Amino acid sequence: MRIYSDLCFAFFLFVSVIWAAEQPQADVNAPPPPGKCSDQTYQVRWLPEVKVELDGRADEVVWKEANIEKRFVFPWKQATASETEFRALCNDKNFYFSFHVHDADIVVLERLRDEEDEVLEDRMEIYLCLDEQMKNYFCFETDSRGRVFDYSGSYYRRFDAKWKFEGLETKATPLPNGYEIEGRVPLKSFVALGFPELRPGVKIRCGLYRAEFSHDRSGKPVEKKESIHNLGRQTDGSPPLEEWMSWVDPKIKEPDFHIPAALGWLEIIK
Repeated sequence: MRIYSDLCFAFFLFVSVIWAAEQPQADVNAPPPPGKCSDQTYQVRWLPEVKVELDGRADEVVWKEANIEKRFVFPWKQATASETEFRALCNDKNFYFSFHVHDADIVVLERLRDEEDEVLEDRMEIYLCLDEQMKNYFCFETDSRGRVFDYSGSYYRRFDAKWKFEGLETKATPLPNGYEIEGRVPLKSFVALGFPELRPGVKIRCGLYRAEFSHDRSGKPVEKKESIHNLGRQTDGSPPLEEWMSWVDPKIKEPDFHIPAALGWLEIIK
């Protein structure tokens, strides 16, 4: 029995070491993260018995119980931000979220080579972070068709695109002047990642963002350039015009959501 126990422990240790080695590690040569996390907070209503049908439309009566977050801005552009609304609810099993997006010029690819192609589209983004230095964080970006690009990360911009957010489901619906996204994540998936169990009084670091792209109809020759935002990917035609909206203004010169200063709080309340 002792030998069997030792073998089991040795196997568990071996698997743990392999798993840890495969995770994205922080760049030891990276500069310290600029700025500090914001205290801006979105309060998620805790409704343990509520039922939400995931159909891409947050039109059930219960969604009226959710707080509406509209504080999305263009931190890097002097312009009024396009209307964007975020809502979230929690029951005893799932975290539900929705985005209502006004967009008269939606950039979307009919076919994706893989989910990373979403970096070339309009989309809404949620980041969830275990710490205030972004040593471990998790992202899911959802386009206007409800397709998801999810990945884990560590500061600075070290991504694991093979990582999947267990149990995440999303759907989207086209609107006359935009689109709506609805999604859910099992609460047990948060716990498995190291977050506290989501219950009233719990707060976790979060970022809410929008990639607001538009088509270039100027007719001028366009030089395709690589950037930190497109992961080196290019479209067949002219690249989209990129603008970036954030729920928290990180107050830095160049667009970047992958820094602590772009994070706020999600707080679960009764």
